[in-house]
Amino acid sequence: MTPAELAKRVAPWRRAQTKADTLTADRDDAIREAIGAGLTHAQISWATGLTRGRIGQLAQKGET
Repeated sequence: MTPAELAKRVAPWRRAQTKADTLTADRDDAIREAIGAGLTHAQISWATGLTRGRIGQLAQKGET
């Protein structure tokens, strides 16, 4: 395998990862907006399937 062949095979993964990163950022923004709107971590957890601990981490991340 050459470096060019490897790059060609990895390209779809890179595109998917970029899209996933964008979607994650959008999700995190929505969660911070929900917190700002007064939803509890438990309500957000129920709606998103994330743990309350993860919601707390994202809330703190938005404060920095």
